[in-house]
Amino acid sequence: MRQNVTLDPDVYEEFCKYAGKKGVKISTWVNLKMKEFIEEEKEIEELRKKRSK
Repeated sequence: MRQNVTLDPDVYEEFCKYAGKKGVKISTWVNLKMKEFIEEEKEIEELRKKRSK
């Protein structure tokens, strides 16, 4: 599934400047960050469930 993302042009250019040197593609990086975010949110949910018991 494809998704469109709106990015600040200045931030995008700076990201490309640094990521390009390391061979990092924006789609790979965004996907990784989204997975990290999901995992963090799941951990927070678990902590909340444990506290409410």
